[in-house]
Amino acid sequence: RFANAVLDHFGLEHCVLGGNSFGGWVAWDTALAQPGRVDALVLVDSAGYAIESQSVPIAFRIASIPLLNRLMEVTLPRGLIESSVRNVYGDPDKVTRDLVDRYYEITLREGNRAALVQRFVQAPLGIDENRIREVSVPTLILWGGRDRLIPLEYGAFFKRDIADNSLVVFDDLGHVPQEEDPVRTVAALKSFLGIP
Repeated sequence: RFANAVLDHFGLEHCVLGGNSFGGWVAWDTALAQPGRVDALVLVDSAGYAIESQSVPIAFRIASIPLLNRLMEVTLPRGLIESSVRNVYGDPDKVTRDLVDRYYEITLREGNRAALVQRFVQAPLGIDENRIREVSVPTLILWGGRDRLIPLEYGAFFKRDIADNSLVVFDDLGHVPQEEDPVRTVAALKSFLGIP
């Protein structure tokens, strides 16, 4: 509903909608809820299936543990943020102090920590996975080959279940390929959209 309200607010009758991780889930779910409005999808290491992660960032683990997650709403040390960001990068050496500072500052914004906790409570993984086969718009699936949070096999599931798709795998990148290598990910996006 929120994604639809944003599209309404900006008067967007047609769009290409993309998202990373949970944002990918929101994107494909919005495409199903608004047929004819979403012309194409870009799913980047997208959520949607009940997954078995190879490694879950510590902040995500805390957010999903009752009682302990309440503590996270009032404090989330910078060290936990750094550990979590390093966990999702294909090359942890690319994680800079400035990047960790940016993530940390985002967690300080009012409501963000509570929202992370609620994300795990309100949207259990895999709850709508049987609907992924209903996606009928052209879909670009971008995936980091070193993603340990949502491993590449789930990218293959999206490829299997969405009829009109292209899968691009970046073997050396992790869960957020658009951050690790924006040049390559934008090139794949431009190719998909037919932009020179």
